[in-house]
Amino acid sequence: MRLVASTGRPLTAFVFAGGASLGALQVGMLRALYERGITADLLVGTSAGALNAGFVASRPQTVATADALARVWRGLQRDDIFPVSMRALVGGLRGQRDHVVEDRALRRLVRRHIEFDDLAQASTPVHVVAYDVFGAREVRLSDGPALDAILAAASIPGILPPVTIDGRQLVDGGVVNNTPISHAVELGAERIYVLPTRDRSCPPGRVPRTALDAAMHGLSLLIDGRLEADIARYSREIDLIVLPAPNPLQVQPSEFGQTSRLIRDALGAAHEMLSDLEARRQAVA
Repeated sequence: MRLVASTGRPLTAFVFAGGASLGALQVGMLRALYERGITADLLVGTSAGALNAGFVASRPQTVATADALARVWRGLQRDDIFPVSMRALVGGLRGQRDHVVEDRALRRLVRRHIEFDDLAQASTPVHVVAYDVFGAREVRLSDGPALDAILAAASIPGILPPVTIDGRQLVDGGVVNNTPISHAVELGAERIYVLPTRDRSCPPGRVPRTALDAAMHGLSLLIDGRLEADIARYSREIDLIVLPAPNPLQVQPSEFGQTSRLIRDALGAAHEMLSDLEARRQAVA
């Protein structure tokens, strides 16, 4: 289904990348966008980005919503997303389970903050991207039970359990498309603001300290090439704005102790970039 903007401006999408705890960066980006009156006609996200997109789609696109999301992120601890379960851990090591972390905590978090039962009921159209394990393909979910869809889009394979929807076993869409620009284009977006979680100006140099960090680090390396290829491809077709994701401390995706710093740095960097962009547009006009 392709959408049409109700105003004279281009149909605008926000694309939220995955990145676990680094999803906090997107809060600062959102606040900068809303402070400038920039809103989306549709939202697309995967992994942690699906959680943020679902939160935003539940509420008006205002600075107050960005601030409410910031409060959620600042209150999160690692166990709120990745609680250690000895039963699941032992079962995973013995080959009795396909995951090492139960999804009860994540399920509670989503249920608490998503204010619609079906994706199609969202105030702003929202689409989350998952991966069909047996079908070996990306799946864009635009309607159906919101809780299951968002959980599926955020279920890191091997860490969290897959979610079954319509007979398909779905996991985190970030395994193949961590920044689903292509889906926003397919939905008709003419202007896309990309909210990434990786600092593209600084290659990762910090050695992961835990097995969870190592798994996420390896996944990030695999998917970075897809993002760069999509930017090169779609920037020729549409107005594509990739916001900066500063992470000078090289915070790992499983660390939740630097949330305020991530939000603050992303807010400042986004404002600087958007100011430069506005100046260039005015110079051309």
